[in-house]
Amino acid sequence: MTIDPLTLSLMVALVVHVAGVLFIVETMLRKEDRSGRVWALAFLAAMLTTEAYMVRAATEGSWWAVAVGNATFVAGTGLVWLGCRSFNDRTIQRQGAIVALAAAATAIAVVLEGDAGGDWAGHWLLFGGNAVFAALGAAEAWRGAMRRNGTAIGLGIVLGIEAAFFGARLVVSVTVGTDSELFRVWLGREVSGILTIVLTIVAVVVASVLRAESVRMRGTDDSAVLAIAPDGVLLRSTFLRVLGGRLMRANRREELFGVLAVHIDALPRIATAFGADEAEHVRQTVRAAARRLSPTTAVLGADDDGTLLLAFQPATLAEARQLAARVHRAMLDQLRTAGAQVMPSIGMGVSLTSVVGYDHRAIVASAIAAAQRAIGSDDTSVVLAGEEDVPVGRRRSSNA
Repeated sequence: MTIDPLTLSLMVALVVHVAGVLFIVETMLRKEDRSGRVWALAFLAAMLTTEAYMVRAATEGSWWAVAVGNATFVAGTGLVWLGCRSFNDRTIQRQGAIVALAAAATAIAVVLEGDAGGDWAGHWLLFGGNAVFAALGAAEAWRGAMRRNGTAIGLGIVLGIEAAFFGARLVVSVTVGTDSELFRVWLGREVSGILTIVLTIVAVVVASVLRAESVRMRGTDDSAVLAIAPDGVLLRSTFLRVLGGRLMRANRREELFGVLAVHIDALPRIATAFGADEAEHVRQTVRAAARRLSPTTAVLGADDDGTLLLAFQPATLAEARQLAARVHRAMLDQLRTAGAQVMPSIGMGVSLTSVVGYDHRAIVASAIAAAQRAIGSDDTSVVLAGEEDVPVGRRRSSNA
């Protein structure tokens, strides 16, 4: 089947514009990170590319449209690569300059050939630039945070196919020419247009899912107001939002991160037996000990039921356990020093990204569950989520 150039350009333009507009509108509506904005620019470049090629197909002598289309084509593929680097929390300033120079060189190559170059003016830079940037994007999709996200595999495959296709176009065009039957049948406009439609659909779906996952990991609370208790402890909504941002950065850098949950057992019973003032005294004493022992860079929050949540970045699993045991001892010592009438059971639960992953709600839930298991155990004060209950520090007792 043979499709005339104008019809093919219209088909490709329709798909690219619909996908691009949807992605850009979502970008404007969401609280975006840098990778989403860079990918939105890539779709803008793709839309401009299809418009330029439509002008070329519909208008005689519009060789300048080839220069615009080729340059934005290369720039769009390069921006996809930059978006992948940004998602992996890598620098893009110098690489962005390289993409800009490649796009400018592609346009200049067409300008130098002028109308005499026809539709394939400067094709070697068009094919080579797209092949290189697509290959770099595919490689980026298989490393860092993207490698740990199963959805990114689809984008890596898409970019790998694009790199192979344009690499084949470059080799065939240089060796046997763009007028050869091999090029026209297997690597010509029809194949390129159909491949562009398929790859665009896959790319917009994958990029949208990756972006949504990135936003979810940051936390989705739209409030810009920090909810903080009078003693400086973050309330749950604010703690989750701050934790989401920390975990997103830790994920991209493949760093260990942890949450320590401190659960005080039987506070309502203490209030009933000894009065509300005594229960509040115990709660505030424990919170003060947690603030005093927390690492400088840690974030301290509280769950809705009063469970303390400490987000911190240990160097090793052993360091996380040592911190939990140290905080537990300090809380008991603080309660004795403060003259508490009753020594409550305090359960410590530690949840690490190496075990649970980088989802902010999952890591908090795991830490709280581990703290509750510690409360129910007779021979352990600290429980690590995902492992058997192993005693850490000294034995906990309700009458210690």
